[in-house]
Amino acid sequence: LVKKILGEELAKLGGSLSNNLCEHFEYSRPELMALIRTDSDVMSVNSFEKVLAKHGHGDGCELCKPAVGSILASIMNDMILDGGRDQLQDTNDRSLANMQRGGTYSVVPRVAAGELSPDQLIALGETAKKYNLYTKVTGAQRVDLFGASKYQLPDIWEDLGEAGFESGHAYGKALRTVKSCVGSTWCRYGVQDSVSFAVRVENRYKGIRSPHKFKSGVSGCVRECAEAQGKDFGMIATENGYNLYFGGNGGANPVHAEIFAADIDEDTVIKYVDRYLMYYILTADKLERTAVWQRKLPSGKTGGGPIEHLKEVIIEDSLCINDELDTRMQHLVDTYHDEWAEVVKDPERRKKFQQFVNTDENQPREDMIEFIDMRGQVRPTDWPADGQPQTNWKPPTDDVFSRSEKTWIKVGKTSDFAANVGAAILYGQTQLAVFNNAKRGEWYVTQNMCPHKQAFVLSQGIVGDSEGVPKVACPLHKKQFSLEDGAQIDGDLNLITFEVKIDKDDVLVNLPAEVEVDAILGTTGLRVQNTSCVDIAGDAIKILPLRKPSAVREQTSLRAKKD
Repeated sequence: LVKKILGEELAKLGGSLSNNLCEHFEYSRPELMALIRTDSDVMSVNSFEKVLAKHGHGDGCELCKPAVGSILASIMNDMILDGGRDQLQDTNDRSLANMQRGGTYSVVPRVAAGELSPDQLIALGETAKKYNLYTKVTGAQRVDLFGASKYQLPDIWEDLGEAGFESGHAYGKALRTVKSCVGSTWCRYGVQDSVSFAVRVENRYKGIRSPHKFKSGVSGCVRECAEAQGKDFGMIATENGYNLYFGGNGGANPVHAEIFAADIDEDTVIKYVDRYLMYYILTADKLERTAVWQRKLPSGKTGGGPIEHLKEVIIEDSLCINDELDTRMQHLVDTYHDEWAEVVKDPERRKKFQQFVNTDENQPREDMIEFIDMRGQVRPTDWPADGQPQTNWKPPTDDVFSRSEKTWIKVGKTSDFAANVGAAILYGQTQLAVFNNAKRGEWYVTQNMCPHKQAFVLSQGIVGDSEGVPKVACPLHKKQFSLEDGAQIDGDLNLITFEVKIDKDDVLVNLPAEVEVDAILGTTGLRVQNTSCVDIAGDAIKILPLRKPSAVREQTSLRAKKD
């Protein structure tokens, strides 16, 4: 809304609002999508590096990398964590899970049409108990499991996979769910088997990446219990088939979907939805829901508005693109893969979820944020408001380790650190983030804790540049920090940085003694605690007393890597 108002006001003054992706691409998402999908040499645009070299400049950033990653996934549908594509993924896609407060993740299996067997319900409960996860039934008719550490995710999904679950793609800009009522199989008012149709629809479109998330619903009669008219596309059963609706959504600005076709059979519904979704994928702006996109479409030939335009395109083939829409959608359907199943069975992909590159030991979630009881389950304590203790952390001095004696410590091999992304290492009780900026041939090391909310997540942020300055964007709130000196680009916070060098294949970091680093950056000392347990009259940057974490490796484990 703000962007729309600003654009309108600029237009009145004779100006215009740029719709470019970011400073690295002088194209909007639809324009860049058109350049990529119409390129006669698909191999010249099958990676971010090639697209950037051909149509952009610089290193990229947290705006254009996910957008290009989404475009490539929507056209080619390769595994998003392979081939360097993990560097393009935003906070959630990179971990195939939604990051929650404190840096933990949620696990959301697919529950097509909300249909679960008793054995699957039991498996969900057993998994939640095994990993002490908070459980909640959502409005999307599935069960979310909250509080998993990233290193636990492959094991959790291995357990769920054995119970027949697959990824629910709650982390992606993709199909979320197809909600359904029980329909004619149980309800005395139902006129069609809405559950079976919803299962068919969800299994067809699952995993398909798009400019934004999209949802659907199938109601078994006009009573509309599945709220299909509040979805991006929805179907309501009639005596003769289904009425098909396009362009609805809930959220902050609810939109009622418009009827597109009436009394059509299931196969026709699928054909029309295929074309609608593919037309949307190819032409919508980044992070634009179908309702907003649809409202911006041209009016029909007789002034019937965007819905008439859609009928002309999808039914009458007025743009002569239906063959392309059909072919591209079928490719996405045919190349579907359960991303978590691919990770679970592949040791190399599982390594991407290791907490620290330089050790197999882990720091549990409780060492980073306090968990409290809530109605018999545990959840992370509330974040203090900005400006309160435990937020906007700053070191005691600007150059806290300037007088420290330092030693070059080996933290791994160059092959241990993927290109153009961050990775965490453990030094004593301190988490550090190592960034391999292969685009520039440079390496950087910073604290892994984002000072904004004292969350240990910076290694999961997107690496890029801002006006030539290499940076990382915090995955939680997109705070941007220079990787050269740690200064916040969009604020007054700072990261502590450390020298790093490459000696043959070894990655070496110039570090003070462990005890010195832990005194400032030790995980347990910066652990976010329930504010009722914090001396709010104390100094906001006061170093809290260290406590022995429940699962921290011996102090000698990293020293062994010096040899």
